[in-house]
Amino acid sequence: MSMRKIKNISIILFMALGIVACTKDFLELQPLTDRVEDNFYKTEKDAFEAVVSIYDVLQWQTGGGYHPWDLVSNILSDDAFAGGSGPGDRPGLVRMGKLSNFVTDEEPLGIWKDRFSGIYRANLFLSKVDGVDFKTEGLKTRLTAEARFLRGYFYFELVQFYGNVPLILKPLAPSEYQQSAADPADVYNQIASDLYYAYQNLPATITAAEKGRASKWAAGALLARVYLFHKGYGKGVLNITTDLKADDKTFTETDIETIIDDIVENSGHGLVANYANLWGVDNENNNESIFEIQHTQKADWGDWGWRNGTEGNWAVVMTGFRGVEDPIYESGWSFQPASQSLADEFEPGDSRYSVSILDAAAESLVYKPENCYQHTGYAFKKFYPRKADRPATNDALNWPYNRPVIRFADVLLMGAELYLDNNLGKAQDYYSRVRKRAFGDAHVAPTLTNDQAGLDLIYHERRVEFAGEGLRYWDLLRRGLTYAETKINAAAGASPLDETFSSATKGLLPIPQTEITLSGNKLKQNAGY
Repeated sequence: MSMRKIKNISIILFMALGIVACTKDFLELQPLTDRVEDNFYKTEKDAFEAVVSIYDVLQWQTGGGYHPWDLVSNILSDDAFAGGSGPGDRPGLVRMGKLSNFVTDEEPLGIWKDRFSGIYRANLFLSKVDGVDFKTEGLKTRLTAEARFLRGYFYFELVQFYGNVPLILKPLAPSEYQQSAADPADVYNQIASDLYYAYQNLPATITAAEKGRASKWAAGALLARVYLFHKGYGKGVLNITTDLKADDKTFTETDIETIIDDIVENSGHGLVANYANLWGVDNENNNESIFEIQHTQKADWGDWGWRNGTEGNWAVVMTGFRGVEDPIYESGWSFQPASQSLADEFEPGDSRYSVSILDAAAESLVYKPENCYQHTGYAFKKFYPRKADRPATNDALNWPYNRPVIRFADVLLMGAELYLDNNLGKAQDYYSRVRKRAFGDAHVAPTLTNDQAGLDLIYHERRVEFAGEGLRYWDLLRRGLTYAETKINAAAGASPLDETFSSATKGLLPIPQTEITLSGNKLKQNAGY
């Protein structure tokens, strides 16, 4: 079964600290079903449903405020502003655009809670898996690898957003609830350990019936992303002095290049010939997609009272302009208007522009700019709400557009970046493949050089290739705080388009004050807040 068709109905979770823990009293109440923790985790079906419950957290976007990962990441970068109907419409997102969040804002708390919910579910499964009666060869290993992949995924997002987080690898007893932040180096190493295990143990092929489940290629690609972020931001900003490690293995650049080459040569994934054919409901889970989060119009899960129970992609309705009158496009809430800086980044003849950017003037789109805060006239088109896809029920909550996490193009450009300093020929090949898809087979790509100019070309390519997909901010941070500040501040204009970067924060969000309080003040607030 696919991940999007299954909801976990087997585990009842009760959170403490916004992080962890089923309470004893809760489990001693008369159960609403006969399946509770004490008699669960017995069969293969139990184990599968438990892992599906971890995948389910990938869809969560509203644990506090509204915080789709790609939307938040875009707002933090030079690619978009906060938007909305005015400065009082989700003010936590408006403050996030200036790295000036209050420590009590909903969005930083929601991001924190949702990721730790996924980690808790993964830890619970891993603590119980040895008690399951497995009869299918290899199933225990696969499910364990999936749980570890997802735990690594959630921890990577946490350490990116907050830098300093507790490292929790088991369900905690009440006496253990008050946790301090771990050394970021230890968190990165645990992420690498989880992902490397997954790379070694997940299947290479995901069938159509299993779409949405992680493959070894997804684990390898995410490990490469972690390596590059650790190398650039972890060492350069957080002052991590050790190399990335997975248990007793220390990763060299050659190790990561080998993984990249393995994906390129053996995964069966490749570039979709036409960039436009990457997007839309009919093109989901295509051959270029290495891992994507599944969303659906299924309307009988969740509502406004249980927003994280919905199956849809919240970034969609948040992206649309307000007051749209158009036969193709729908109205939305006008968040994350794309910046002029991003629109200007596209070169003449780049086929990705009209696919990635909805240019209201160019398309003669009728809407109400006076109701759109930080209005630019540009929106992200890849996930813009379209009338043909409008959900029949709870339309704001259930837009069915999947969110790509890692595409084959990203693997190629990571490979180009890695090879830039030791194999310019291979770097050029990987880079040129992405360029030719955008400009045509006759296109001659710029020549990469082993210096900052070569790196600039790759970063330019990454910006336009992944416009709206949430990668830009983390790419900026990889090149250092001064670089990020220069680029983000250059994209800011006169008020209200005055979103600027605060180096004092190191590019991090604040630790939610409620979590500091619940930790008995063992957690310490990030600098700049």
